[in-house]
Amino acid sequence: MSFPGPAVSGRVLKKKDAVSTGFRGRPTTPFLRERILESAARLFAATAFDLVTIDAVAADAGVGKGSVYRQFGSKEELYATVVIDGFIQLQSEIRAALDKNESIAERIATIVSHTVKFFWGRRQFFEFLRDPRTVPRKLERQYRSERAKLSTMIVELLKAAAAEGVVRGGLDVRLAAEALLGMIRGVNRYSREYSSPAVAARTVVSLFLGGCLTAPSR
Repeated sequence: MSFPGPAVSGRVLKKKDAVSTGFRGRPTTPFLRERILESAARLFAATAFDLVTIDAVAADAGVGKGSVYRQFGSKEELYATVVIDGFIQLQSEIRAALDKNESIAERIATIVSHTVKFFWGRRQFFEFLRDPRTVPRKLERQYRSERAKLSTMIVELLKAAAAEGVVRGGLDVRLAAEALLGMIRGVNRYSREYSSPAVAARTVVSLFLGGCLTAPSR
């Protein structure tokens, strides 16, 4: 059984006609999704979430507003995708930076400073995660999966430090890793009005290492 092809000017277009006339439906834009994400990342980094419009993202990307909605569905989904993509890149940058550090204190400081700085202007993201109406489940799962990788990175770092006798024995490194990430989230959420990423990161590192190291550093 065959089905009729798309209709053009009141007549049925056969398959061979579609090929000869170049009929392909809506033309595709090369790297459309990537262009939208790049523009959105740039605008969200420079302006508060509430002030960024889909029209502005579309104009910056050189695409139609409908193209943005077809790719992401809503501004909240677009924002969440931008944050998650950035978080994945952040972890790559942290791993590269860790290769340049020698001591456990330097490595912890690297993880904390990079992560605090990344989320400092992205507090809205955590509010979205608590509202199931704003972020699709697939994006929430993806973020939690990537966050687990960061937690594992800290766990492995603490395990190595414990084996060297730098971190005191008997410490539950998994709980310690979650405690560190909780501190990072806390300062991002509650300290933005009176602190800075650099000050917040130094405070978190000082408090964390003071409670974990065998001989706490000043």
